[in-house]
Amino acid sequence: MAERRRREHVQAERDKFRDYVLTALACLGWCAVGLGFIAWSVHTTDETLGRTAFYAGIGLGNAGIIYTLLAAYRRGEKRGDW
Repeated sequence: MAERRRREHVQAERDKFRDYVLTALACLGWCAVGLGFIAWSVHTTDETLGRTAFYAGIGLGNAGIIYTLLAAYRRGEKRGDW
């Protein structure tokens, strides 16, 4: 019985680590999307389009990261991590 519990613990830790890595990669992806919009806003010649792209980059980047972290928290709650 102890060996079975040890295997379950190892599997649970592996699942948790995998979720953390995927969450970190998703956050980096959202950061890249936001920075892409901000970089595009710097290179455009239209001021209105530039402002729109700049604020879209800030909004998408931050909102995406926050949503990803909240989703990871909910998954951790469901798994019983904390």
